[in-house]
Amino acid sequence: MTGLINTVNAPDELLQAYTSLFIFLGGSVSMAPQESELPHLCDAGLLRNLPVESRNSTFGQASRLLKSPCPFKQQCHLTVENNYGSLLSVKSKAEAYPAASLWRETGTTTEEHYSQLTRIYIRYGYSRAEDEGLEPDHLGIQMLFTNLLIEKYLTEDDYEIREMIRKELLEFINKEMLSWLPQWAERVSGKSVTKCYTGISGLIVGGLEDVRDILSIQKLGL
Repeated sequence: MTGLINTVNAPDELLQAYTSLFIFLGGSVSMAPQESELPHLCDAGLLRNLPVESRNSTFGQASRLLKSPCPFKQQCHLTVENNYGSLLSVKSKAEAYPAASLWRETGTTTEEHYSQLTRIYIRYGYSRAEDEGLEPDHLGIQMLFTNLLIEKYLTEDDYEIREMIRKELLEFINKEMLSWLPQWAERVSGKSVTKCYTGISGLIVGGLEDVRDILSIQKLGL
């Protein structure tokens, strides 16, 4: 098992713990720092209290970055806000804007890719109305959709439907997200002037790899 939640190893409990983490991570890349409270958490080193521990090396390196207080002292809030602006906020200017279409070759046009994503979102009842202004392939949107699928998987009683959701979730993580996120996280790490966004990007990649591995193990009935 790749992840641990305290001393509990039950796969469903692990997946539930990752949903809590993914809500925070998705907000960190889609909301301004003053909205996500990321500067305060980084400043105080409060991200040491993650809901999940993991043996995944990417996750581990990222979590270690986030366990120490911000090195910028009184300037942490301003530094994180400026870093968000230069890295993630404006598509035409950001050095690491988190949208799949900027990082991966889909074999289709951007519009076709958007249409494909919208269809799967609609199929699972995922409404993006409250996220007006973000593209269907924006990381914040995809993290929330991943959370929705995990929740549906965990609460579905019908075995065949649950298995269908598991396969769809695995495909979404492997083909849609992990096809571009490692490259994106590498750019974030190279361009970030704070440990916050380097750590956040690493947790996203490592966390998704963990969820993928948990779901793959469940396929084997373990």
